[in-house]
Amino acid sequence: MLHAHSIPADWVDQWGSPHSPVKHKAAVDKLIQLQLLKLSSSQRASRNVQPVYTLHPDFQEQLKAAQTGNAGQLVKEQPKHVLLAAPSAEQLDKYARSHWEGLLLYVISPALPSKPPPVPAEIGLPGLDMDNLLLQAGLISAEPKAIAEQGFRFLLLDTYSQLWLLLQQYITNAQKKAGGELLHVISFLLQMGFREVGLPFPLEGLNPLQANIAAQLSQLGLLMPFRVNGEVWVSPTRLALALSGGSSREVQQEVAEGYVIVETNYRVYAYTTSELQVAILRLFVRAECRLPNLFVGTLTRESVTQALEFGVQADQIVSFLQQHAHPHVLHKVPVVPEVVSDQVRLWQADTQRVRHQKAVLYDSFPTPEVYRLAAVFAQQHGWLLWQNNDQGRFVSQAGGHDQMRTYIKSVK
Repeated sequence: MLHAHSIPADWVDQWGSPHSPVKHKAAVDKLIQLQLLKLSSSQRASRNVQPVYTLHPDFQEQLKAAQTGNAGQLVKEQPKHVLLAAPSAEQLDKYARSHWEGLLLYVISPALPSKPPPVPAEIGLPGLDMDNLLLQAGLISAEPKAIAEQGFRFLLLDTYSQLWLLLQQYITNAQKKAGGELLHVISFLLQMGFREVGLPFPLEGLNPLQANIAAQLSQLGLLMPFRVNGEVWVSPTRLALALSGGSSREVQQEVAEGYVIVETNYRVYAYTTSELQVAILRLFVRAECRLPNLFVGTLTRESVTQALEFGVQADQIVSFLQQHAHPHVLHKVPVVPEVVSDQVRLWQADTQRVRHQKAVLYDSFPTPEVYRLAAVFAQQHGWLLWQNNDQGRFVSQAGGHDQMRTYIKSVK
């Protein structure tokens, strides 16, 4: 469709899987709603000619430019001396990991003296208001400044989901600002989708708004800056796979290798030197031993229940242990022993057996008949929670207290 003037509608209908015609039709309808795809009016006016689809001419031209390498500064070939000076894959991974882990450590303890990752000195532009971004995303609370319930759940997500949650909030913030910042943010993120990991582009080639966006993405670890002959260039890291169509598994595996081994006796071994990874495990694992490159702990009822009280779900704990499994246990099925995963879910079920509800205790009735009538009245309205006829007392839902009080006065 990039070069053809129009495509017969029946051709487009054949692009979808025969097992999912509804999804295919929904996708085509969405493209039509966005005015990226449309029926040709000249064809539609004739009953003897088959309907055809055409791409919006502006969208078609921009897509052609992107595919042929003419979509602007971000997709141009770069000089050979710049490519030779660009950071290696190992350097990019180290940079992305350090910035992302620094951000997550700040989410865990925002009130501590530690600061979120700054904008690299090479760029020299203002960075994100990290406190505001995390606060609006619901990951931390303002007063007192601490991790919020949503923050605990955020920490147990995979890196891909974490990144997109923050990017969605970043886009939302841009939408609230004037001056067309949203357009520049969306445009920049879409152009990033045409970049390969490690393929640099010059900061000076961007307009001021785009340069600020690049600085802020470098603060999150998506872009790594470096200098060549006094000129600032930036290279996408593997975290940017999330912008270029990478899957959750690709981003997760490329950013950090698995490090956790869970045994059937609920013992957890984490072969890591990362303070962040240890801090996350401490959310639901009782610490027993800490060595320079090894953390040993145990999943206990108390440690798991504490995490559940913070809003973490049992399935999130199990999923976290699976996603970060050490390569030596990846061949096992399941990676996390069933006895452990089942027990974690049972501990959650135990916490959900009791429900808290506001109620009122009624006792000291003047006569047994008043007690009987009041209890019947509560039962008829569905408020009665518990009663003891021998002691002449019952418990009713607090929502009906005013009516109960009026009725009891009327029957005294």
